[in-house]
Parts: sequence; C-alpha cells; structure tokens
Amino acid sequence: MTGTTPSIGKLIWLELLSSEEIAEWAKSREQPRKLWRVGDGSQPGVYRFVFPEDKPPSCYIGIAGHLGKRLRDHICPTTKQQSESTIKNSSNCRVRNAIKNWLGKCYLQRLTIEGSVNICGVELNQGSLGDLFARLLLENWAILHSGRIERLSPLNYDVRLAIPQITKDVTHSAKVNLIQTGLRGEIIQRGGRETLLRRDATSGVPQSGK
Repeated sequence: MTGTTPSIGKLIWLELLSSEEIAEWAKSREQPRKLWRVGDGSQPGVYRFVFPEDKPPSCYIGIAGHLGKRLRDHICPTTKQQSESTIKNSSNCRVRNAIKNWLGKCYLQRLTIEGSVNICGVELNQGSLGDLFARLLLENWAILHSGRIERLSPLNYDVRLAIPQITKDVTHSAKVNLIQTGLRGEIIQRGGRETLLRRDATSGVPQSGK
C-alpha cells in the first residue's frame, strides 16, 4: 500500500545574520557569536544569502554539513580559495563576488522545518537536515520556490542552460572520480563541504581525494 502523508508543518526562512553582521565578519574575519547563539553553527543545514538591491533581486541557496565552516568559506575565503574560485561559472565565485559587491546590503537566512512537511511523498522534519539527500531535496525546492514564488533570481542557475550549479558541480565531480570510486562510496566532510570518499577500484581501500 502506498500513499502520501498530509503536510502538517511549515518551511520557514529565519534570519541568521543581518547585513551589518555579515559586513563586520568580513572586516574582522572573526565569526559572529550570534551564529552559535541563534543556531549551533556546527550543525548541518540549508542557507540562503539574499541580495535585495541587485537588479533583479537575487539570492544564493546552499547546503552544508557544518554551517559555520561553509559560511566562513563564502564570507572570509582564504587566498587559495579565492584563486580556486576564478573558474568560469563557479558557484563559489558567484556567491563570493555577490557578497563582496553587496557587502552591508545582503543578509543570511537559515531554512527551518516547523513540525513536519511532505515533499513528493517524502516526510521531512528538522532532524532530516542531518541527511545529505534531504538537504539536496530542500535545496532544490528552495531554488524553485525562490525563483518562481518569491521572484528572486537564484545565482545557483547556469544562465545559459537553466541548470542548478550544484547539479553541474556534482556531475563533474562524479565523472572525475568515477574510475577511482568502488561499488561503495562514503560521504565525507571537508571544510564544511560534502564530497565523495574515493575508493580504489581494485583494492577497495578508501582514499581521500585531493
């Protein structure tokens, strides 16, 4: 027997950092205490930078296994990270440039689930954010909702192909690692970003990809 459970909750964007707090973080390079006081910065989640004065108003939606580390990569990137983000159409480059251009005029939100919600027959609650695939589902929902309902232009999209940048990044990563990945892969976290743990196809010994 199959069926769907009626949604009895809400998906809510709550402010995590104001425009002033983001600007101060970028200037001082010290992570705001509010990030840990409002919501544990070490927790996984779905986040959104909003750029209301962009033409048209835009946003960037992302996911993280460790919110604090991932947000630091966006707001206070290292010199190495800045050079790595010069690749054309890189989503990291887009959001970092947007934050830099609209510093003091953009704000940060975190997606929370009040009660439980049903998306395409999948029941989700706040605890579901610990699951990578649940975060990916919510990220794609947020991109669609932001663009079609809230009339924000998601920077995640490849303008020419209308493909979410995360899809392109994951596809490219999968192609690069395909030969070195065994039948079983594991998810690891590196600097707040999620990737695949490579396995040697012959030995089955896990190898962390560089």
